Amino acid sequence: MLAVLAPVTGVALASAIGDVNQCRETVALEVAAAPEIAPVLREHAADWSSAARPSQGTCVSVTVTAIDSVSVAMAYANAAGLDLDVGDAQIQPVELPDVWIPESLLWPARLGGDLGGRLSDRIDPVAASPVGFGVDDAQLDAVFEGTPLDTVAVSLSDPRYDTASLALLMVAQEYGISLRNDADGVTPMSAAEVTAQRLAGNESGPTFVSPQPNVATFEYPYIAWSDDTGATKRGVEVFRSSLLTNAFTDRLTQYNLQVAGPYPAMPDVEVIERALADWRS
Repeated sequence: MLAVLAPVTGVALASAIGDVNQCRETVALEVAAAPEIAPVLREHAADWSSAARPSQGTCVSVTVTAIDSVSVAMAYANAAGLDLDVGDAQIQPVELPDVWIPESLLWPARLGGDLGGRLSDRIDPVAASPVGFGVDDAQLDAVFEGTPLDTVAVSLSDPRYDTASLALLMVAQEYGISLRNDADGVTPMSAAEVTAQRLAGNESGPTFVSPQPNVATFEYPYIAWSDDTGATKRGVEVFRSSLLTNAFTDRLTQYNLQVAGPYPAMPDVEVIERALADWRS
C-alpha cells in the first residue's frame, strides 16, 4: 500500500456491518481528498468507527488527508508517464493514495479517464456542489443570483490547475460567451469552497452566487486503483459503500455539499482541451 506523504489530518477506524465483534485483520486505507470535502469524510469515518462492526473479521482503518487535487493528479500522471500541463501550480510532494476524491471529474478526464487502465472503471460521485462565483460584499450590488455570465468581470485563475475556472471557461465556450477577465472581478468558486472559507473562520468571506447559464457542478468522484486485490480491495469497497448511506449524506448540507446523482458522465476531453487552448492563446 502506498501512503500519501502529506500531513495526516484525520485518522479513524471503521468497518462494515457484520456479526463478528473482533478484528482479525485491519486494512489501512489512505484517502486523499479535496480540502472542502475532507472534513466531512473525516467526521463520517470517526462515527462509522464507533457504530459499525467488523465484516468477517475485517476492519478498515481510514486516514483522510486534505490536499489540492492538482498535486494528486500530477502524482498519478508521473506514475503513468503522462504529460499533464498544470502551468505554474504549486505541487505538493505526494505518493499515490488508495482512494482519491477530487472535486471534479475534470481531473480523471484529463488523465485519460482510467489512467490507461490503472484506475477502476467504477467512479461513484459521493457528493456534489454548484459552481459559480465567490462575490465580496462590495460586489453584491452588481453581481446577483442569475447574473448573465457575459455581463460579469471574472478574476480567472489558471484553468490548468483551477477546476472552477476551467468549468467556467467550458460553459462560456459552449454558449459563445467571451469572458471579461479582470483581477478585480468575482472569483470562480464552488459553493462548498465558499463555505469552507467561512468554516475556517473567515466570516467576512465571499458569498456564493450562481450565474446564467449554469456552470457544471463539481461531482467529487471516488477513484481507486483497478489492480487492488484482497484485503485492500475489500477495504476500498467497504468505505465506498459507507459513503452512499444516509450516515454520510445527511452530513453534507452543513458543508454546502449536496447528495450526488448517479452515473456521472465523464467530461469530453476535446471540450476541455479547447478551453485550455483558448486560455493559452
